[in-house]
This record gives sequence, C-alpha cells and structure tokens, in this order.
Amino acid sequence: MNDTAQVVIVGGGVVGLALAAELASRTPDVFLIEARPRFGLGASTRNSGVLHAGIYYRPGSLKAFHCVRGRRMLYDFCASHGVPCRRTGKLIVGDSADDLAALEELKARGEENGVEGLEIVDREFIREREPEVVSPVALYSPGTGVIDAEALVRALARLASERGAHLLAGTPLLGVDFKDGLLYLSTPRETVAARAMINVAGLYADDVARMCGETRYTIHPCRGEYAEVIPSRSHLVRGPVYPLPLASGHGLGVHFTKTVAGTLLLGPNARYVEGKENYESDRSGLDQFYESARRIVPALRIDDLRHSYTGLRARLRPEHDHSFADFVLERDARCAAIIHAIGIESPGLTSSLSLAVQIVDMAGGSLA
Repeated sequence: MNDTAQVVIVGGGVVGLALAAELASRTPDVFLIEARPRFGLGASTRNSGVLHAGIYYRPGSLKAFHCVRGRRMLYDFCASHGVPCRRTGKLIVGDSADDLAALEELKARGEENGVEGLEIVDREFIREREPEVVSPVALYSPGTGVIDAEALVRALARLASERGAHLLAGTPLLGVDFKDGLLYLSTPRETVAARAMINVAGLYADDVARMCGETRYTIHPCRGEYAEVIPSRSHLVRGPVYPLPLASGHGLGVHFTKTVAGTLLLGPNARYVEGKENYESDRSGLDQFYESARRIVPALRIDDLRHSYTGLRARLRPEHDHSFADFVLERDARCAAIIHAIGIESPGLTSSLSLAVQIVDMAGGSLA
C-alpha cells in the first residue's frame, strides 16, 4: 500500500465486507483491514443466523428501516450468490391468552415498520406448524428466515475481492492521524495514507472512534450464550419460535432456532460481561435455558441440551439502562472524511447490505 488509498474500511465483519463490496463497485482503491486472522469471526457469525422481519424496533429508527430493507436485499443476494438461506416464518408465542394485547402491539409496530403478512394465530395454527409448542396464541411472521452466516461472509469477501477491493486480515488499527488533507492509519505492517476512513469495527468501534478524538460513545459487551438440542431430539421444533421480548429491552428472550444445517439452538440469553473477548468465563447452566424453553415446549428434557457457542453484542446502553439504542451512523465531528458506524448489534446481520448502501450514500463525493 505505497500509494494513497481512496478509502480504508476498519472492520471485517459482515457489514464491513458488504460495504467493501458496495464501495468497490463504485470507486477504486478500496482497502479493508481486520484485526482478527479471518473475516467475520465476531458477532457476524456468533448469532442465531436469523433474517429478522423488522417487528421489534422503534418505528422510524435506523434499525427498523435497515432491517426491513436489508432482509429483502439479503434474500435476493442469497439467491444470486448461492448463499444457503430459507424463508421459514416465525412464531412469537404467548404463554396465555392474556398475552394477546402484547402480541397485537408487536403486530401493529411491525406493520408500521413495513413488515408484510403479520398475523395473530390461534392454537390450531400453532399446532399445525409446531406440534410440540403448547402456546394458545402467537404472532406469525411469514417473512422471517434463517441464513448460513459464514457462507454469507465468504460470499461478500469473494465479491468484494472480485470487484477490486483489497482485504487485509490480521491487520489491527493502532492509531489515526490527520495531516494535510489525508488520514494516516497506523497498523503493525505500515502506516497507510487514505482520503477517507469508515469505522465498522463492531465491539471495538468505540475504541476506533476514540483514536479519531470521538469520545461520546462506549460499547458495553453483552454476551449471548447458546445451548444446542441433541440431534436425536432436534425434531421437537421445526422453525424459529420466540417468546415475547424481554421487558428489560436487553434481548428477545431465549428462543428456538433451527439453523440452515438443521441444528436446533436455544438462546441466546443476555449477560453483560467485562472484556470484549470474554466469551467463555462463568457460562450459564443448562438449567437456565431449560426453564425458559420448557414453558414453550414441555416435551423438552434437560438431558436433551448441551452447551453451544457464545457471541458478544456491541451494546450502546449499560445493563441498567433500558432505553432504546439505535444504530449510530454519522460523520466524525472533527474530520468529515471519517464515518462511524457504532452500536451495530442485532439486526446488524439482516441489515448489512442496506447499511452498506446508506454509508456509501453518506460518503458521497468524498469517495468519488
């Protein structure tokens, strides 16, 4: 990288790779640097692999807009690029008929966000789709699906490379300086000159922002742990089945997801932790997953469960702050050639292609 790069993307998760592919189709000299030895090793692949419909998010928010638009874009992308995904539909179930009002409120919010086909369904509908689910009432979302997130990461990296983007894994950012109209990005390999920089560093987006002098944002890592139902019992649930979202706003509750590969997952929970690499210390017991799940599927046994992987969410709110936190997409206040994308948690996977389009549009002439 002896010459000046047009733009350097910091972060090689699914949003960074989608951005690299989008940018490389419009401008030359696009570089992406990723601290980890491979792309997509963080939250991009440590999640449920669900393509969300856009039901949960505050109307008018970036999360709502990009989830709805991004899901449609991803279904088309998967069909065009051979990425395994399935439009499965999803049930959000109530424990009793008393939950009908909460489900109707979710339905109204989803419809305001532009989600099509939402329907309040009864016990007969639920039994036909999910014989082992005992809930009497549910919200049915036909547009929800599941995706092979690792295959998506590979497809985006391949597309970005084919379009001329330069993807550098194992290259952490150490510092940022601005001089004579150029950015100078320090890495262990060399110092890179760039006309523009886009920060999509996930859990570390606040650290990258601080290198640029932006101190308003702090990422609070929130761990999501999963349990897996043993293969001989994975028939108990056929597709995504969710409870009503947690009242705290810190998660959607422990839910069932059948992956593209057929694995039946339970989770994630939501546990704030110290440290952005704290994936494994003090794991929750299987009994905690079981107690939540058996209310939905009484046929489940605790012996059916085993521990699975964990992920870390890039939360912009601390544990006891239950207010809504939207995606942050903005230019750096000190340097207009820098764009920050901070707090890109769920539905970040679903939103990835849509976010990439907006960020490129924000960059405008500075990337021409």
